[in-house]
Amino acid sequence: MSDDNKQAFNLEDDSDLNGDDNEVFHSDEENNKKNQDNQWIDELRLALKGGCDLGSIRSIGKCRPLTDDLRLSVWKTCLNINDINEYDYVDSDVFDLPEQNLIREDVLRLVRSLKINEDIEASRLSDIEAVLTFYCKKYNENYEKDNGWIDMLKPLVTLDYKDRAELYALFASIRNRYIPCFCETDGMPFHLFRLLLLYHDPELCSFFDTRKITPDLYAHIWVRSLYAGTCSSDVTRHLWDGYFQHADQFFIFFLALVLLMFVKEQLFEMIDKEKDEVINLISKAPANLTTDDLEDFCSLANHYASNTPQSFRKEFCSCLFDETDRTTSQKAYSVQQALCLPVSAKELLQANQLGGKEGVKYFIVDCRPAEQYNSKHLYTAFHLDANLLLEDPKEFGGTVDALRATQKHSIEAGATAGGDHLCFMGSGRDEEDKYVRMVVAYFLRRNIKYISIASGGYRVLAKAIEDPSMITKAKSNTDKIKKHEETSIGFAIKQNIAEKLPVINTQTTALFSMISSAVKTKSMEVRDKVKDYITHNSSSESANSTASHVSKEDKVGKLYRQPNQASVFSLDDDQEQEDEKTLSKQQDAPELVDVESWFLRSDMLYKYECEHIDEHNRTHPSLLFVSSTHLFILRKLPEHKTMANLVSRRPLESITKITSKKNFPEIITFRYATNQDEQEKKVKAKTKLSIDCDRVYLPDAGDATKNIKLLIVKSLNMFDNPNEIGST
Repeated sequence: MSDDNKQAFNLEDDSDLNGDDNEVFHSDEENNKKNQDNQWIDELRLALKGGCDLGSIRSIGKCRPLTDDLRLSVWKTCLNINDINEYDYVDSDVFDLPEQNLIREDVLRLVRSLKINEDIEASRLSDIEAVLTFYCKKYNENYEKDNGWIDMLKPLVTLDYKDRAELYALFASIRNRYIPCFCETDGMPFHLFRLLLLYHDPELCSFFDTRKITPDLYAHIWVRSLYAGTCSSDVTRHLWDGYFQHADQFFIFFLALVLLMFVKEQLFEMIDKEKDEVINLISKAPANLTTDDLEDFCSLANHYASNTPQSFRKEFCSCLFDETDRTTSQKAYSVQQALCLPVSAKELLQANQLGGKEGVKYFIVDCRPAEQYNSKHLYTAFHLDANLLLEDPKEFGGTVDALRATQKHSIEAGATAGGDHLCFMGSGRDEEDKYVRMVVAYFLRRNIKYISIASGGYRVLAKAIEDPSMITKAKSNTDKIKKHEETSIGFAIKQNIAEKLPVINTQTTALFSMISSAVKTKSMEVRDKVKDYITHNSSSESANSTASHVSKEDKVGKLYRQPNQASVFSLDDDQEQEDEKTLSKQQDAPELVDVESWFLRSDMLYKYECEHIDEHNRTHPSLLFVSSTHLFILRKLPEHKTMANLVSRRPLESITKITSKKNFPEIITFRYATNQDEQEKKVKAKTKLSIDCDRVYLPDAGDATKNIKLLIVKSLNMFDNPNEIGST
């Protein structure tokens, strides 16, 4: 053999040898990695033998999927099932519930779907029926089809449980601990979930609200079965492995948020699809999950959970997971009526003290009147006078832009007051906070994320403050010019940042100076305008003493509708000045009525919660009732919850126009007309004059105006003349 051939042979031989070495090396590396991956399982097995607790399991398992031989022991420990007798299970083969046939049918269908060995199929059937029957009797529950119970038992039956008592303990513990109460149509858990969705994705929430797709329509089986009703058996077991180790009762809501994010793009593409088709797509979303998806699925849910105010948990935990809570009905009503997610004063203060290093970081917006804010306020709070929303919408919009810019700069600079999460705070007194809800709605309508409201307002927050340095108080100043400057919103913002917080940078300081000079409170602006108006009128009158008389030629504008005029019934941009001139005033004593009796009236076709706005721009909690012939406004009485004043009773045919504000479509104005006097009737045709109006803040304005329009058209018999109907 030549040297060249030897060299070639040797090289080839070396190459083969190295290849074998690499294969051996990779094999060893994989084995080592596998051993390391399995090391925690061995550690967990030893811990279980030693009688560990949930904390130890969580520390070792880290919410990872379990092996089949460990699952039952881990679940029992996580669910605190140590003494079976604790559940007072009494074994019985007496199956005598009224819905027993329904239970038996569902149990049979479940067992057959599991393809259990025929030798144990009969015992499994008997076990499941016994467990469900005893649970119904013990908790006085009625079994219903598709209530999630059968789905919950599906993964439990596959475990190697020792007897019925243990199976019952597993089922009862999971249901009582992790399934919220009142999971029925329009139930409290679904209202809470909507608030969470509104907090994290107001655009998607608006999509659902517009199409009247409520969470109970698509998430019902998710919540009632802990996702077992829509996920595969393998996915359910692995999901529950992590769920029980995590031990968070509210985690079910954040998993639901992630599922909606998964299908969000598809939903927006279904804008023209039928409602049922959209609901069907959402409800089946968990069925697409695989075991490989669970790590990312749960990680995203944890992200949403950590990026959400935590105080709602304490507020609603007992009423959602404890049926003995006597405040349930009151809290359920508060959830249903909540405009956005509430945040406790304690959480806001903790966020201030932590400086945003942990948990949610808030940008607090104080919506009290300027004089209250300047008197005392939280040193990190920024001022936005809620009264400006109606008094001067243009100035309000400019102030909002300034605050948003300030928020952005504060976040970039790492200031204590800077945070992505906007929390709005009123005074805490209902009569003073009527506009605060409108301000919150203003931000929500612009699809701004992370909007919340401070529970109890400044009144509760001030009582909770222990460190006096957290409150900024007004300083005495006799200089009028400086006083005027200190009432401006811009100055308040500048004072908050420049004096109480470290100087951020010259760019931010310049921004505050710009805001201070550009933005004024409405009270100062009105005062200046009134002073200028009086001075101007006085000088004009003294300069021109010629008497002025009213004549026909002085009339500008036309009172009567012309033949070619647009329909008087339309939804257009409202003119604020005209509203102020023509806003109806209560001339007669209002009629006192019983609210409940009005709700029971069969002739009332529509009922809406609203805020009635009087001639002084004050808002009053009210109810809007609509019959086939009349529109009624009932103003609630704070001192008598069941009584109200009937402040407006209008025939539908007297409504000449319905308008909305361009920048705030929830503020609706109903314009009315009256018949001319009897003498003029004899000369001219019967016409109408716009003489007064009612203004209301109506959260469901779109639906309300649409329904009222149809009733007006019907009352005027205008179906044969569609061209007379203005577009909405």
